[in-house]
Amino acid sequence: MRIVRSHALFVIVALAAIACSNPSAGPSASGSRLSSPSQAGSGRADTKAADLRARLDLLLGEHVIVIAKDSLAATANRADEYAGYATLLTINGNDISAVMNSAFGASAAARFDQIWATQNNYFVDYTIGIASHDSGKSDGAASGLVNGFVPAFAQFMNAMTSIPLDPITQLTTEQVLEIKAIIDDQAALNNARMFADLHRAHAHAARLGDALAPAIATKFPDKFPGDPGDKAVDFRVSLDTLLQEHSYLATMTTSAAAGGRSTEQAAALTALAANADTLGTLFSSVFGAPTGTRFDQVWGARDAELVVYAGNGDAATKQAALTSLTDSFVAQFLSLVSDSTDLSGAEISSAVQSQVADMIRVIDDQRAKSAKVVAADDQTAAAATIPIADLIATAAVAKLPSRF
Repeated sequence: MRIVRSHALFVIVALAAIACSNPSAGPSASGSRLSSPSQAGSGRADTKAADLRARLDLLLGEHVIVIAKDSLAATANRADEYAGYATLLTINGNDISAVMNSAFGASAAARFDQIWATQNNYFVDYTIGIASHDSGKSDGAASGLVNGFVPAFAQFMNAMTSIPLDPITQLTTEQVLEIKAIIDDQAALNNARMFADLHRAHAHAARLGDALAPAIATKFPDKFPGDPGDKAVDFRVSLDTLLQEHSYLATMTTSAAAGGRSTEQAAALTALAANADTLGTLFSSVFGAPTGTRFDQVWGARDAELVVYAGNGDAATKQAALTSLTDSFVAQFLSLVSDSTDLSGAEISSAVQSQVADMIRVIDDQRAKSAKVVAADDQTAAAATIPIADLIATAAVAKLPSRF
């Protein structure tokens, strides 16, 4: 039964905090296919409140992944790649500040920007300290994150939205510690643990966004009308964040393949497959098990060809993989989307083709060792998944309103 929103804020945040502290929380990548949603909501995935939730979840998730990629480049002494992702970290912070500006105004957004930039500086210092074996630097940064950034961020959100202080403090503390664990894993060369912690932190970022968005929308209903917790929004945000994660995991996999880092590649492939399985489960939950299975087949073939294209095969093998991606995958995925949602035409076709082209550009950067541009192209490829997800979500709600 849906809880009235005016009484639900503390419950939403507290439950999010509890879920984050439970290792079994969240969907299992290897779990069975889910049944279709049973409760119907308003069926609107495109409200201003929905946009706010989607934007926050995506930016917070990107923040986690960019730090992971930046710290990986640092610990591997890939200086140009490190500089590119450090720039991307600043851009991500500016984008989050822009969201705060849209909600709270310029003055408050400027205060937020200072708080958020302090966090990023601490993570950079922590990474440098770990990479250079400077325990004083890394310990100081870790203390600054927990004892400086966390209370400042929690107090800001409490003041601006009346979100309860204790739950948001817990959520933020856990997020900081989970990102820190990623950097520690990289320093220890524990690839399997790093990808597991990366997934956990990315999912936690969405939970943080899911706590903040209702608080902001409740505080400013004129700016953000709609229900950010509607089932249609759940589907849109899940698809958005999973496709974003998949894009970044795919380029981590192809980076390892192009660089001949076999142990890292194996761990990345495991993470990529787990994400793909969760995407298939999501498709199955909305469109039925046969569609989920069909998605698994089409998407799995795509991922395999990406790795082949990035690898050390001969020119003919790479060209065959490229053709499969630009022709076979695009045609099969568009057919799947059309059959599932009735969505067809130039808009979805252009979105899918553009995303594939963006992914190929990232792999070409990686193969050519064009480290100065790979971060920007990586972000472009990940961002290109969002129009695809949003088009599918809107079309799914229109075709299957009873499921939302």
